[in-house]
Amino acid sequence: MISLRPTYPTDPTDPTGPTHPTPRPLKICLACSHGGHLTEMLQLQQAFEGHDTFYFCYDAETTRVLPRAYLVPNMARNPIEFLKNLFRLIRIFWKERPDLIVSTGAEIAIPAVLIGKLFRARSIYIECGAQVAHPSGTGRILCRFVDAFFVQWPELLDAYGGRAQFAGSLIDEMRAGEGEAPAEPGDVTP
Repeated sequence: MISLRPTYPTDPTDPTGPTHPTPRPLKICLACSHGGHLTEMLQLQQAFEGHDTFYFCYDAETTRVLPRAYLVPNMARNPIEFLKNLFRLIRIFWKERPDLIVSTGAEIAIPAVLIGKLFRARSIYIECGAQVAHPSGTGRILCRFVDAFFVQWPELLDAYGGRAQFAGSLIDEMRAGEGEAPAEPGDVTP
């Protein structure tokens, strides 16, 4: 599981320095499509505890029940909807001002990460657990833009040419609840 450490704002005019800093929760955009990508994102909820989160998802029956969700039409391979989503995201990010974007895919992550860069938001992409031996199209694009890129299978590390990290899989985390030990997680500090 990914652990997100809170950030500590410091006052440069304070002569005593940050002796007892107060953690500031991160504003996190959780960008994912519906279906399995949403299921994987929901498995990560514990990592976001104590932070201010909102969703950016396709409008679907499964996403309409999410708290604080911005729902957009499915853009699939439609360039017009892709452009519309870029402008929708500018409005959403102008309002929300995320510190971090976390995505489990699919292509909805591309505009979220690209617009997030304009807002100086850090980004984490977690390749879908169904991608065991071959990278996804979204992964091939985003591995060059995100601040941290995780794969859920070590077999994919070579496919991303050193840009990916392996810290276990969500499947390992599910098995841990059934008595098996999970893979050791890596910390990501945005």
